[in-house]
Amino acid sequence: MIELMLMRHAKSDWHSHTADIDRPLNSRGCDDAVAMGAFLTNKGLVPNKMIISPARRTQQTAELLLKNLPVDEKQVIIDRDLYLADVASIIELIELYAADNQRLLILAHNPGMDEIVSYLASTPPLLSASGKLMSTCAVACFALASADMLRSPGQAELQGLYRPREIVI
Repeated sequence: MIELMLMRHAKSDWHSHTADIDRPLNSRGCDDAVAMGAFLTNKGLVPNKMIISPARRTQQTAELLLKNLPVDEKQVIIDRDLYLADVASIIELIELYAADNQRLLILAHNPGMDEIVSYLASTPPLLSASGKLMSTCAVACFALASADMLRSPGQAELQGLYRPREIVI
């Protein structure tokens, strides 16, 4: 059994006038990341390993999550292939890093996060009130009997989809 958590980075600052990869979080994004870390810890959803995109906003999201999420910092890996990755690339990375009886968190970007959540889910996930699937700082949790389930769409059970505006700590 593999537990997979797919997370989109927190809200970024579109007014920062930097290259996309260097865009930081805005204040709401910082608050949401800290709150999501506390929420995940309270739910018992602590990953054994986190794989994150090299973008500044994903690294900041991870740093803020870790304020409340007790993950060994040696188990936080930056993988350049996650920056703006598509479904095929994300699947390859999951296969590379996933291990039986462990929980893996992938922290990356849209549209890849929307696409991989839709691809994996055995039933269509519910959208937010604003019509979004993976809003900023959202986390989708899946259970997979094995990594083989990644090769065909609709094979994984979505166990939870948590968005900052919908959680209660």
